[in-house]
Amino acid sequence: MKPEICPFCGEKRLEELEPTEIMVDNSLWVIHHYECQFCTEVFDKIIPEGELEYDIDEEADIYGDTDEKRFRN
Repeated sequence: MKPEICPFCGEKRLEELEPTEIMVDNSLWVIHHYECQFCTEVFDKIIPEGELEYDIDEEADIYGDTDEKRFRN
């Protein structure tokens, strides 16, 4: 989940930079980098493997459909 505001100044103008992937104890960690376009501070959000979060609507966009029936078991 993308941060909504800058933790330094509270502004909402964030630019996502290229993420970094590293292996830690045989586990993939993804480090997302963000830069505030107001105060120019750069901060990170680290997501260890298995804790990836995503939005169902984003997944639907990837597959080109938003049919809710596809998400039901």
